[in-house]
Amino acid sequence: MSPSPQSILIIGSGVFGLSTAWALTKRSSFDNTVITIVDDVRGASFPPGDSASVDSSRIIRPDYADPDYAELAALAQQEWRKQGDDELGGQERYTESGLLLAANESTEPKTSGMGYTKSSWENATRIANESGQAHRIRPLETPAALQRSLGVDGHPGDWGYVNELSGWANAGEGMRWLYNRVKATGRVNFVDGRAEELITDGKRVVGARMSDSGVLTAEVVFVAAGAWTGSLIDLRGRVEATAQPLGYIDISEEEFEVLAKQPVALNLSTGLFIIPPQSRVLKIARHCFGYLNPVLVETALAASPSEERKPIVVSRPLTQRDGSRNATSLPPDADQALRQALRDMSPVKGLDSRPWKETRLCWYSDTSDGNFLADWHPGWEGLFVATGDSGHAYKFLPVLGDKLVDCMAGNGGKLGEKWKWKKEAAADAGREIGGKFKGLVTMDGSRGGSPGLILQEELSGR
Repeated sequence: MSPSPQSILIIGSGVFGLSTAWALTKRSSFDNTVITIVDDVRGASFPPGDSASVDSSRIIRPDYADPDYAELAALAQQEWRKQGDDELGGQERYTESGLLLAANESTEPKTSGMGYTKSSWENATRIANESGQAHRIRPLETPAALQRSLGVDGHPGDWGYVNELSGWANAGEGMRWLYNRVKATGRVNFVDGRAEELITDGKRVVGARMSDSGVLTAEVVFVAAGAWTGSLIDLRGRVEATAQPLGYIDISEEEFEVLAKQPVALNLSTGLFIIPPQSRVLKIARHCFGYLNPVLVETALAASPSEERKPIVVSRPLTQRDGSRNATSLPPDADQALRQALRDMSPVKGLDSRPWKETRLCWYSDTSDGNFLADWHPGWEGLFVATGDSGHAYKFLPVLGDKLVDCMAGNGGKLGEKWKWKKEAAADAGREIGGKFKGLVTMDGSRGGSPGLILQEELSGR
């Protein structure tokens, strides 16, 4: 990339895309760069409602097994904690409720939820100690201690800790705040449309062809399409779309008064978590290996100019925009798991038998190790890929764009090294083997459920 490209086209207005646009507007080297964001919002606001960035809540935590992510999250929290009406954490966009992180005993300490949880405790304590607040992080070393902390008699875990310095954000309102910030700069053009394929000229990616056959061009094409990225670029074995189950139930005013005072509760062995309510609706979710939706994609960009662009099978999101009645349905095992979370982690009895007010599938773009992918495509000029959120990017909203622009400039540091394009893709992942689609598996120790599940098969009970 030249120091000051004439134009940048950002495909996707989620956390990766929108935060990058914001960062670009704040750097003088891009003062003369035309910045365009395109996304398929269909007349609604940016980003689309089925984006992984848009929801009632997301966990905000520096509680990571990896110290580099822990440090970046702590930096982001400095912004989340600002409570002025016009600041990120204001108007109830951020609530520091505390976080109870737990795990179940395992014989695989390094790749298990328990290994992750104990490393996370060490990193969170170290960061808190730097500001003299380590006393606000307390280990809970038995199932009974975890039960007492949550006021439950189920099984929230075998070992864990509570971090009073973590919390949660109203995800949809946070994205609205960011969009308004970017829009107010007057520097970013927002285009409502669906990018169908990337267009090339020789060895260079020069733009995108839209669903209405129109074309958008730019000197730099920055693809940040989240779980849809693999439909535009062949990322098989590197990034894959997976569906994560969410359920919402109505609660009474009395139940709200109890649950709103709870910390976020997350078990990293099961992936199950409950976030305190902001209204009389309670959200329950599972951070898991996820469900796959393999479909034939006709126009994904090949690995290099020397390779022919041909149809490939990839996992692609299935959302309400696709018009499918299954877009918000939960597979039976997911329904059961979310209800188990209520039995194990909610102090209010009987919620597990309550009907769902709403259910949803949140689509991650997963990588094999849970690290983001943020790098120039090695096979094409002019193409930067920023994806692989792996279900944990939202908390970095106020700082992620700056890091991504650093990566574009070749100054990504330790995180940039983690986010680099890997020389080898995961073997056979994202391909059909013997007539069965084999999914990419994220092995960072933070996932519950079973890997390799096909969404339509699970919905039909096969």
